[in-house]
Amino acid sequence: MKRLPLLLTLVLGILVAGYLLIRLVMPAGSAGVPTVSSSVDFIRQIGELHVLRASVKEIVTSKIGEATWIKTPGKLAVICHFDIKYKYNLHNARIVAGSREDGTRYCMIHLPKHEFEISTKEIRFYDEQDGTWLGFTMKTPPDEKTRALEAARVQAESQAKAFLGDMEGEIQASAKATLTQIAKAFGYSDISIEFEK
Repeated sequence: MKRLPLLLTLVLGILVAGYLLIRLVMPAGSAGVPTVSSSVDFIRQIGELHVLRASVKEIVTSKIGEATWIKTPGKLAVICHFDIKYKYNLHNARIVAGSREDGTRYCMIHLPKHEFEISTKEIRFYDEQDGTWLGFTMKTPPDEKTRALEAARVQAESQAKAFLGDMEGEIQASAKATLTQIAKAFGYSDISIEFEK
């Protein structure tokens, strides 16, 4: 009978010692906060961060044939409609995170250069003017139309890429706002985001 109180005292002593050890290792207020490694991994696991989408419509004109003293070239006007998606690959981001002695949690994210995808929505003829040969109308051959469409697509894509330079500030602002909200959700209060030059 004397063993039961002794056994209960021993078990209670082990529980109290375990509780005190846990309190020493894990400071108060840290319950429910994700660990640094799990939150950094989660940010990377987002994969691609799509920050902006732009729709670009270009009208491209091209001449069909060359002008000589016996003929005039035809003209084609083509409307090219593109969607551009801007994104960051978070797998390639450099992320440093941790806690300071005062309990604040910091997160520094260095993003790679943004990437983009250009997808063609619509390419169609807007205007077509036939050329002439010795004053007679010459219909534009189908293969010339195909070449003109391809040239228009290449030119419009080039203009869409040039459009990217004007959007750099908006792209970075959108990425910064989104990543700041994600980092705050993981309990980080000191957040800095840098971009690849």
